[in-house]
Formats: sequence, C-alpha cells, structure tokens
Amino acid sequence: MRIVVLGATGTTGGLVVKEALAAGNKVVAFVRRPEVLPTREGLTVVCGAVEDQAAMRASFAGADAVISCLGARMSPRILIHGTDFQRRALPTIVSAINEAAVRRFVLMSSFGVGETAAKASTLARFLLYSVIAKKLFDDKAIAERSLSGCKANWTAVYPVTLTKRPAIPGDELIPLSKVRKVPGLPLLPFANVAKTLVGLVPDESQAGQKLLHTVPGGWQ
Repeated sequence: MRIVVLGATGTTGGLVVKEALAAGNKVVAFVRRPEVLPTREGLTVVCGAVEDQAAMRASFAGADAVISCLGARMSPRILIHGTDFQRRALPTIVSAINEAAVRRFVLMSSFGVGETAAKASTLARFLLYSVIAKKLFDDKAIAERSLSGCKANWTAVYPVTLTKRPAIPGDELIPLSKVRKVPGLPLLPFANVAKTLVGLVPDESQAGQKLLHTVPGGWQ
C-alpha cells in the first residue's frame, strides 16, 4: 500500500513511518523539514506545509491512505495563549483527501478531547484537560468537526497520555461508545500507538469510529 504520513518528524509520526515501512508499505512523508528524515528504502519525502492544500492534494494522489499524527508542539506560549493550528490544518487535510479521492484516513487525536473528557478520571479531567492542556484540546475538538465532511473511510484514535517507554503487550482499542470511564492517568507507549495507527489502515471495519487506545484493562 501507499501511505502518506503527516507529522512524520514528530515522535509518533516517526515511529509510524518505521512501522509502515517494516510492514512492506510505500510511505510518503509530507513535512516542513525534509532534512530531518533519514533516507530509507520505500520512503519518499515531500516538502510542504499543511496550509498548502494544493501541495497536499498532489502528495495524496494515488495514495491508499493518509495517517495524520500532527499536533502543536507544547510550549509555555501555547499552553497560556492557545493555538488554532488544528482547526486550520485538519479542514485543509480533509479537503485535500476528498479532492485526491483517498480511500482511508486515520487520525491520531488525544484522550481528553471533546466528548472524551467526560470519561476521564476526576484528577485528569480537572487538572490536565481543564487547566493544563485545555486550550490545546479545545483546538482539536473544534478541528474534528471537519471529519463529518470527510469522504474517506476515516477512523479517529484517542490515545491516553503517552510515554517513551518500550512497547507493552495487550494494549486495548475500544469504541468510545462502549467506554464509561478511564480510571486514573494511564500511560501508553508511543510505539503502541504507531503500531495501532498503521494496523488500522487495512481495517475498514473501524470506519467512522472514534476509538479509545489505552493500557490493558485501562477502561470501564
């Protein structure tokens, strides 16, 4: 398959590129800074910005799927003043996907965004999602309204808090409609998320679904 990865220079995106290549896919990394990515067999690096719909449409042409791991980089300025990055980027991505007639779109979001915050523990909901990361998550929630206009078979994944620890076995992927609560503040390795995102590309049974991604037993 030919998979376009957005956010390929980030932690999760870089692991997605490796995972997709290891699975035998052809990968296109659409990035602002192509010099950051090492040359690899099967990888094509395209320089561009997500604000450039025409450039994205061209890079999406002929792709079987797009995986987006894009996110605003955490900084004191963003935490205090917020950002509109996602609400600018995601509608443009969706439009480029529609124009290029891409069949599959897998979006990495975050647990705590939009309706998912109500399922978090009291500590996480009021400290992390309502104070520390509120403005970042509000931006994502607004952006994700554009999924309703996506013509691709899309799936949105909401991982719990991420960590750079080694991958763990038995991680769980559950439709949000089945989740009542996520106790505590579970930590899920980036590597698990990358493997899940790539694995969802051929799994169209999850199309139109919003999925919680958490540690073994990390939900009720």
